[in-house]
Amino acid sequence: MPRKHLIASQNNKKQQDNAKIWMKLAREIRAAAKTGGPNIDANPRLKAAVEKALQNNLSKESIERNIKGAQKDTDNLEQQIYEIYGPSGLSVILSALTDNPGRTRANVNAALAKLHGQIAKTNSVLMNFSIKGIFAIKTKLTIDELIEKLIDFSIEDINDYENNEIELICSKNDYYSIKKIIESLPDTSIIASEIKYIPNSYIELGAEEQERLNTFLDMTSADDDVQWVVTNSAY
Repeated sequence: MPRKHLIASQNNKKQQDNAKIWMKLAREIRAAAKTGGPNIDANPRLKAAVEKALQNNLSKESIERNIKGAQKDTDNLEQQIYEIYGPSGLSVILSALTDNPGRTRANVNAALAKLHGQIAKTNSVLMNFSIKGIFAIKTKLTIDELIEKLIDFSIEDINDYENNEIELICSKNDYYSIKKIIESLPDTSIIASEIKYIPNSYIELGAEEQERLNTFLDMTSADDDVQWVVTNSAY
């Protein structure tokens, strides 16, 4: 069953509008800096937001501008987490940043109508996911060689794919230590990495249900308020 948490998502991003991606990343930086302060090392949410922005080629100047301007930002952005049940055991977590919760709720409901899904009770879907550190890596090292370099850390899953690409899942607490080691390895580069929710198990949808999920993902991706969506679909 496919488990390309980051490698597949990087391919999907190529089909999206960079301006929209950068806008969403900038909003998250402002919200993180406004609620937790501008010190990246003392603000885990801001640190993660800046790291993701750099991976998506948002300029350092734009990042710094959004951090500095956060305290003057008049937008009262509210983070919302939607837990969603879909057909055939599909579970979805959707995160939004919005200054108009009513608008966001209406847009999410419109996308849910296409999915044939419904909003679930708090924690009824989150309990089916875990927060992990994930890396998509391009390297000439074998899996055994990579594991040997990271033997002191909690590596929970590792898979190799075509073109010397490896995806690695680790404890969220080991994420930054592992990242530092990977960055120091020869003939190795990080394609993408982040701390994110991943499903504890996966389901396979039928063709019609998968098409409905794809429509839902397209609609939410186009929504300026929606920051990210994760599901337990295998594809």
